[in-house]
Parts: sequence; C-alpha cells; structure tokens
Amino acid sequence: MKKKTHALAILLIVLMASCSLRKSDYARLSASDKKVADSLIKSALENEGLFTITGRLKPISSVRTLGLKIMNDDTTNTKNWTSFDTTSADLKKLQQYQHIVNSLHFGDLNFMMNPYDMHLGARRILQITIYRKSLMDSLVRAKQAFYAQFGIAAGSKPELVVSTTEYEERLNRLRSYGYMFGYPDHAVDFFIDAAKSSDQTGKHVERDFFQIPVYSSNVGHFVYAIPKGTKPRTVDSVIYKKAAVQLANYKKERKKFERKDSSVNYYKLLRKLIRNDER
Repeated sequence: MKKKTHALAILLIVLMASCSLRKSDYARLSASDKKVADSLIKSALENEGLFTITGRLKPISSVRTLGLKIMNDDTTNTKNWTSFDTTSADLKKLQQYQHIVNSLHFGDLNFMMNPYDMHLGARRILQITIYRKSLMDSLVRAKQAFYAQFGIAAGSKPELVVSTTEYEERLNRLRSYGYMFGYPDHAVDFFIDAAKSSDQTGKHVERDFFQIPVYSSNVGHFVYAIPKGTKPRTVDSVIYKKAAVQLANYKKERKKFERKDSSVNYYKLLRKLIRNDER
C-alpha cells in the first residue's frame, strides 16, 4: 500500500512539473503578435487597468479602442456579406487582435474584446478591456436586483455581462458600466440622474470630476463625475488612498523589470504583480 502511495505521489509531481513547463498561450504567439500583446499589457498597467490587476478596485478597465472598417450600410443585405473583401487589412487586424486577446488569460484576470453598438460609417468600434472574474461575480451578487432584470445572475461569464450591458437601454447601459468600472454608487446615481435631467430639460448638468492618478497621467483615466461644488465623500477618499498605495507599489516593481535600454518587460511584470496579488 505504501509503495502505491509513493508511486502516486511521484506521478503527481511529474504531472505538475509537466504542467508548469507547458508553454502558455502567450508564449506560443508569433514575434509580431507578442509585440501587440505587450503593448496591450503595457496600456493596462500604465493606465487604469492597474487597479483591476492590483488592489481590486475596478472589476473591469478599458485597455484600447479599435475602429475597423468592417461595416456595410445595410448589414442585413446578404449581397454585402458575399461581396465583402475577406482579405482586407482591417478584417485581418480584427482576427489578429481576437487571437491575441484570447491568449491573454491569467486565471482570475483576463483580457477580452467586445464590439460596441456604436459605429462610425464603415468603422465598427471595438473595445479591449481587462477584467477580474471574481470582482465581476461579486458585483453581480451585490447588484443582483439590478442585473437580474437582464437575465444576469451570479456566475454569469463577464463577457456575457459586458455584451448584455452594451446592447441594453441607454441609462441601464450607463449604470452597468459605471458599476463595472468601479465607480462608487453615489457617482453612478448622480451620473444617471444628470442624464435623465438633461433628457428632460435639454440642459447640461454641471459637474466636477474626481481624478485618481495612474502611472501615465494624473488626470483623465480613472475619473468620475460628482455634483458641481461638492466635496468628495469618505468613499472617494478611500478609493483614492487605496489606488495611491497600488500605484506606489507598481512604480517600485516596474523598476525591477526595466532593461538596459530603459524598455520594460511588461509581460513578466504583469506575472509578478499577479503572483503578489494572490499571496
């Protein structure tokens, strides 16, 4: 019996070793695709995506917006489908980005790409985001009364939540995105009430903006609206201070992954931050 147990233990060790040696999807990317993947990781880390990756402040964060010429005037016309140039540069770019995004998955933390309902002429707008599955699930649980209306329950895949949000009624869309982007309830409520007021009166509701610094800039990234002339609330200060701690930690870790030419190995930096977060 002891021999069998010993043999089983050895087998498990071998299997675990083989799994750890198995190449990740990222490692299988071509050199050109890795370059794009690294640029996406950099964009996430140096902007608001940092607070999805560390600190658990934002269930999702924007990474990059694409505008691709893949639309037709009438998408229901089958002639447009059959005449579409399947070798077009923009279609190839769409396929490339989807392949790359599919390779960027790290357990609880993943990248995804979803098309916006909005389009500009022939350009379909697509958004690449990074999300933390556990935070998305916690959000849906906390706001179940809101999300249940759209057929979303705890355990729903983040891709489903985002896609459903995008094609929902405008105010519901804004509210859901506000929650997913990590804005506090009072800011989300204000934004929705201001939108309703503008719809009814045609007048813009004045507002101030609460800015939370990221590595690339002190303004314009992790930001949300609050009523004009009001002071930030306690919850705003808590978010700000938590983000400041995460940003300071990021700056320290980033230096460790700088190369001699001042470039940064963002993939290895991301993996290190993920390991730190899991401790």
